[in-house]
Amino acid sequence: MPPSITIFIIAIIFTAVLAASQGMYWAYVARRERDARELARRLGSMGEGEGPSLFREQARDAAANALGGLGSHLQDSLRKADLSYGVSTLLAQCGGAALIVTIVGAFFVGLPAFMLGIIAGILPYALVRKAGSDRTRALLEQLPDTLDLMARSLQAGLGLADALKLVAEEMPLPVAAEFGRVFEEVRFGRDYREAFTKLLDRNPGMFDLQLLVSSILLQRETGGNLIEILDNIQETIRGRFLFKAKVAALTSEAKFSALVLGSLPFGVATMISITQPQYLAPLFSGDPMGTFLVIFAIMMYSFGLFMMNRVSQVEV
Repeated sequence: MPPSITIFIIAIIFTAVLAASQGMYWAYVARRERDARELARRLGSMGEGEGPSLFREQARDAAANALGGLGSHLQDSLRKADLSYGVSTLLAQCGGAALIVTIVGAFFVGLPAFMLGIIAGILPYALVRKAGSDRTRALLEQLPDTLDLMARSLQAGLGLADALKLVAEEMPLPVAAEFGRVFEEVRFGRDYREAFTKLLDRNPGMFDLQLLVSSILLQRETGGNLIEILDNIQETIRGRFLFKAKVAALTSEAKFSALVLGSLPFGVATMISITQPQYLAPLFSGDPMGTFLVIFAIMMYSFGLFMMNRVSQVEV
């Protein structure tokens, strides 16, 4: 390999590592600053001048508007993950990762680097989806205890706003941040309906949270025993969690079998490459048919994983 190409590859790898390290550092700094602001808010140290910032929602950037439904989906994914940057930044991350992996891989594996670039381009979006799923799961797991705390505080004679403040002070993140923001918005003059609607907008697709908000808003308009409503909702949510645990236990054997079957191609390919290296050589020697078979196998394997994941999903 010519020295100029070697230097070029080393420069690309160094730039990628530097960009990744900088991204992780600033993500860590942003998380620390967000936790510090949340701690200050829960300790009641937020000044009166911070109130109007609560009403400034994250605007849709030009990329989200241009992509239409896809842009809305990406915006919802970022909102679920509680990330401050927009769709354009996410697309830049995906494009940059795909470009770097494709250029570097082209010097080592040739045409299959295109598939590796596609996988690398999807990775930032997958990480955002995972962060959003983890945050949603944590919020749902904390919701029954939150409703129980609200019911007990209402039973003790506190109002709904004071109950929301108590949740923000006593419960852990992320539920403390979400309900604390509702309390702060109401405290600065926003209507309960609008504040709870914004709560649903920040956490789209959460049926249990939609049920809670609908029940609270309906009770405020028509009357009723809010304590009993909260108790019934938290019992329903706990029952759903119990049923999900039973489903997970009953399907654990099938999921483990799928994991074993999914890892067999890689295990067999590794054993063959060790015992008979020349057997798989035509697939990676640059032969067009071998390259086509590798790409086709990756696509079919990915499709199979997708179908198994969809079949294993059980609506509760």
